[in-house]
Amino acid sequence: MKIKLSIFLLIFSLVCCQTKSTDERSKSQTEEILFPEVNDDFKGYLRNFGKSKLPIELKGCVMNSNRLTQFNDETYNKYVDDYSFSYKQIPTNGNFIATITLGAADCFLPTLTTYRLSGDIIDHKILAIGYCGSDCGYSCDEFMTITDDYSIYVSDTISSSDCDDFGNIIAGSTKNYVIFKSGRLLDNGEIELT
Repeated sequence: MKIKLSIFLLIFSLVCCQTKSTDERSKSQTEEILFPEVNDDFKGYLRNFGKSKLPIELKGCVMNSNRLTQFNDETYNKYVDDYSFSYKQIPTNGNFIATITLGAADCFLPTLTTYRLSGDIIDHKILAIGYCGSDCGYSCDEFMTITDDYSIYVSDTISSSDCDDFGNIIAGSTKNYVIFKSGRLLDNGEIELT
């Protein structure tokens, strides 16, 4: 009886280990498709970005740059503009690479950049409206999302009021509105925005 039990446990262990190995290979193959291999110089640049799944949402006025890499020298200037911060690398169909960097302003301005696997830029667009700032009677929230189907939505939700000479909001002058852009990341790496 003990021999049969020992043989059963041995076979069960082998099957479990084999299944786990197959699952790990499948997961690894999926990651390679979503985040393909690139040359060493480009790989060095991409190491500055956390890899993210979709959907991804970002509110530029409430973000913190702690633990983000600031690009402020010539090291990676063929891939990114100076004075921006690394944010995320997002999955693609495997034919190109896509990153999101954050430009510094009153609020962070996300920029989506797509690259050929060689590191050459295909396209880049600022995914922000850019109307947020501070003034008497003015408030604004920036929002950006890229969904699972690569649709892009960007908006500034604004509340604007007139102020008197003492900095008080004038009653009845408040206007609330949303300015937005929409678009999508195409299969060839180009970015469409309205």
